[in-house]
Amino acid sequence: MFACPVPLVILVTTLLSWTVQAQLDCPPQPDCTGSPLPFRRVDGSCNNPAYPSRGTPYRPYLRLVGAHYADGVSEPAHTESGVAMPNARKLSLALFGETEMEHPRHTLVSMQFGQLIAHDMSFTADADGIQCCAGGKMVPREQASSRCLPIEVATDDPVMSENGVECMNLVRTKTTLEDPCPQPEGNGGAAEQLSSVTAFLDLSVVYGNSLSQSNDLRSFTDGKLRVEQRHGKHWPPQHPNVTTKCDVESATDVCYLTGDERSNQSPHLTLLHMAFLLEHNRLAEELSGINAEWDDERLFQEARRINIAQYQSIVYYEWLPLYLGRNNMIAHGVLPETNTVDHVRDYDPDVDPSVSNAFATAAFRFFHNLIAGHLDLVEESMQPTGSIRLSDWLDKPALLEMDGKYEGLSRGMTTQPHDRPNFHLSPEVKHFLFRRGRPVGVDLKAIDIQRARDHGLASYNDYREHCGLPRVTGWEDFRELLRPVSAPLLPMQYTHVDDVELAVAGALERHDGDGMPGETFNCILLDQFRRTRVGDWFFFENGNTFTARQLHEIRKASMGRLLCDNTVGMTKMQRQAFFLVTESNPVVPCSELPAPNLVRWRS
Repeated sequence: MFACPVPLVILVTTLLSWTVQAQLDCPPQPDCTGSPLPFRRVDGSCNNPAYPSRGTPYRPYLRLVGAHYADGVSEPAHTESGVAMPNARKLSLALFGETEMEHPRHTLVSMQFGQLIAHDMSFTADADGIQCCAGGKMVPREQASSRCLPIEVATDDPVMSENGVECMNLVRTKTTLEDPCPQPEGNGGAAEQLSSVTAFLDLSVVYGNSLSQSNDLRSFTDGKLRVEQRHGKHWPPQHPNVTTKCDVESATDVCYLTGDERSNQSPHLTLLHMAFLLEHNRLAEELSGINAEWDDERLFQEARRINIAQYQSIVYYEWLPLYLGRNNMIAHGVLPETNTVDHVRDYDPDVDPSVSNAFATAAFRFFHNLIAGHLDLVEESMQPTGSIRLSDWLDKPALLEMDGKYEGLSRGMTTQPHDRPNFHLSPEVKHFLFRRGRPVGVDLKAIDIQRARDHGLASYNDYREHCGLPRVTGWEDFRELLRPVSAPLLPMQYTHVDDVELAVAGALERHDGDGMPGETFNCILLDQFRRTRVGDWFFFENGNTFTARQLHEIRKASMGRLLCDNTVGMTKMQRQAFFLVTESNPVVPCSELPAPNLVRWRS
C-alpha cells in the first residue's frame, strides 16, 4: 500500500510558518534616520546611510574574484582534471616546514596584535558543536552533518597517525544559502560565506557586535565596562558558559567574557583584550574628572570613541608599516602621501569597507607563520626566567591569575621576538594546536588550506590576474615568484599550474617591496586596509569625529604607552613596543612615553 500523502493545506501551512519564523528571526533593516550619528553604532549599521548594512555582522564577505566551486554553487573546487584537490594535511607537510627562527627586530606583541586585528574584522559564522571527526576518527558519512568538511590524515602521517588520529574536524562556514534572511544587496546563486562580526576597525573584540552584547559588557556606572577584582587587579567578567568556551575542569574555573568569543584562545591574546578593556575604563575615569556633568552614556561613548581612535592610529601608523611596508602603503592609498598634522579628508561613500573573503581566509593568515611556540616569562629586571608551551595553555586563561604569570607574560611579549616570516610554522600550531591534553592537536596550515576551499576561493592565478600581475603559465614561472626551496615542490603536489591555490602559493611567495608578504597577498592586504580606512565615515582622522586639537592628541597614542597604562607592574618599556630593545630603541620609564592629553575633551 502507498503511504497517505501529506494534505496540501498542511504542507502549505507548515512552509508559511517556517517563512514567518525566518522573518521573525531576521534582524530588521537598520533605521538611519538622523544619520550620521555622533557615535558609531556597536553593530556597525548606518556608517553609510546609503548602504546601511555594509560592515554589519552576518553579512557576506566581499568577493574580489568570483567564487570557484565544482558545481558552481557550493561544492569545493576540483582540479582541472576533475579529481579532488590534494589533501590539505599532505600539502602542509610537504610544502611548509616547522623550524622556529627568531625575527631579528620585531617583538611577539606585534604578531599578537595582528591576531587581535584579524578577530576585530572577521569571524566565520560556524556551527558550534558539530562533530565531523570525533576523537580523531571520522564520523560515518550517513551520520555526519552536511556542514562537514573534515581533513583526512594519512596512515603514514609522521606525527598524527602514530597517535591514532585519522582526521581533523572542520565544519563549513554558514553561507547565504543557509541564511533565511535576505541580504540587502543580493548574493546571486553561489554560496557566500557570512562573517559574524563588524567589518570595521572598531574594537568589536572589546565592545561586542550588537547592542545586547555590548550591554552585557557594560557596568552602566561612570561609563565603564564590567570588571571583577581579584589578586589586586581588574579582570574581565566571568563567562556565563565557562565549560563550552574554555578548556576547564569545572564551571567555576576562570574563563573571561569579552566582546569576542576567541579572547581566551592564548595568554597573550587575552592580555591584549584586557589592555583595551582597562584602557576604556581609564579613559572613562579621566573624562569623568574633566566633565563632571557627563552622564554614564556620554562617558561610555566618548571613552569608546577615543579608545577606538587610538587603536586605529596604532594599526595604521605603528603596526601596518612593519608588515606591509610604508612605501607600499603610500603607493596604494592606504596611507596619505605625506605626513600631515591635519585631517585626512578622503572618506569615500562609494568605497565598500566589507572584508574580502580572500583577505580573511588567505592573505591575512600569512601571519600564522610568525607564531612562537613557547612564551617567555620575564622578570622586572627584563631577564627571562623560563617559558611556557603555547599548546599547554590554549583556552586556559586561568594561567594569568597564577603567581607572577600575568606580569611575566606581559613583559615577555614585549621583549621576545616572534618567528621569521617564512614558510615555516611552529610545531605547536602545525601538530599540537588545541590538543586539550591529548598527545596531538590540529594543523593550522592544513585548516587554512581547507577553509579556503570551503569558501570557494579562486585559484592563485585568478587572484594574480585580478591584481594586474602576470598569470603563471608554466612551473618554471614559480622560480621567480616563490622562495627557492618551495618552487620545485609544487609540481610534486599539483598536476596543473591553474590548480595551485591562493592559500598555498600566496604564503610561499618572496616578499614584495618593503613588506613581508609576497606581491599577490600584498595586493589583497593593501586593498583591504585602504577600503577599511576610506570607507569608514567614523575613521579617526577623516574630520568627522575629532577636532584638529583632539586629533593631535590621538596621534600620540602608542602600543607601548597603552600597555604601560593598563598592565599592573609595568613601569618601563622600550619606546617602540613592536621592536626589540636596542640602543636606538631603549627601555625608558613609562612616564617618558607620550600620552594623549584629554583636556582637549573638556566640554
